[in-house]
Amino acid sequence: MRPPSPALPLVLLLLVAPLLEVWAAVTAPVPELNYGDGPTSALAYCVAAPWAAYALSRRSPGARMAGYVFATFDAVRSIHLGHPLPLAVDVAIVLYLQTPAMRALYPSMWSRTRAWRRHDSPA
Repeated sequence: MRPPSPALPLVLLLLVAPLLEVWAAVTAPVPELNYGDGPTSALAYCVAAPWAAYALSRRSPGARMAGYVFATFDAVRSIHLGHPLPLAVDVAIVLYLQTPAMRALYPSMWSRTRAWRRHDSPA
């Protein structure tokens, strides 16, 4: 299944992350990037990034939330490691997830929950 077009750049970025992490683990940590900086790096790029990419490509209900969780986790790591470039990319991901196209493609989890509750409530 092909991811929806507005989500394609983000899905591709998240799918490349595990490859860069493995490459950094085999060779050496990439300077000024978060790749290869310990076990949290493997958690972020080999578990969280593919999970968020899968959720976005399948348009699952929590897809936008998965993108926010990944970007926030990576932003905290960027601040801790003192790497401004990944921090800027994470801020760009969060802002991109707020665009009207992405909000239309991935509605809020809370609006879906409210609609579900209204549908199942007794009349």
